[in-house]
Amino acid sequence: MAGHKYARVRDHLLRRIRDLPVGGQLPAESVLCAEYEVSRITLRRAVDELVQDGHLVREHGRGTFVTHPRYHLKHRERFVNEVTGFYTQLARQGHTVTSEVLTQESTRAGTRLAALLDISPATPVVRLERLRRVNGVVHHLAESYVEEERFPDVLTTDFTAISLYAYLRAHHDLLLARNEIVVGLHLCDGREAGLLDVAEGTALLLATSRVFEPGGKPVIHGTSKFVPETAELSFDIVADVE
Repeated sequence: MAGHKYARVRDHLLRRIRDLPVGGQLPAESVLCAEYEVSRITLRRAVDELVQDGHLVREHGRGTFVTHPRYHLKHRERFVNEVTGFYTQLARQGHTVTSEVLTQESTRAGTRLAALLDISPATPVVRLERLRRVNGVVHHLAESYVEEERFPDVLTTDFTAISLYAYLRAHHDLLLARNEIVVGLHLCDGREAGLLDVAEGTALLLATSRVFEPGGKPVIHGTSKFVPETAELSFDIVADVE
């Protein structure tokens, strides 16, 4: 659970430093470790990411200080030891995340999707397509599929300002145990270009995911298409060390 702990510290520190002026100094490591009740290793991991993202700068012999963010519109989706959606990650950091629901329909799974969700091709699924904005700026295009019989309310729920993952947890007691992710490139078509405000044929970051519940049953299949100028994908691989 160390991954969860460092992420919570990082996100809280990010919200905290937003209230500090550029040049403001963080408390000493020992003070922060005591405040957050974490080890120096966990604290440094959290601070390191904020330094890498340009929110903080370390000055040898002096301490750690608030600086101007390197990217004002570049938001990172992190894949760490916790299955959360983009909405939850960015909201925790203090950003305003909204979704424009473009498609919310019932459709037949078909052969490809059936194999991904381990269901029959004839099974009805809910297709949910959303255009995501961060602080009012278009960020990415997300598409998700779930079984309609198991989650019929996904067809009618308003997902403008809520996370699909969080909704399924809260209303269906769904435990999300693992997220299998494949990242590649996707050349956007005319419709996608219009939605994302880029030129047709622009190379997008494509993240394809399958989310599993305990026991190994896939319950959500989704794709997210990101504009590289405003998005990053970050993977944090932690080895078990005896």
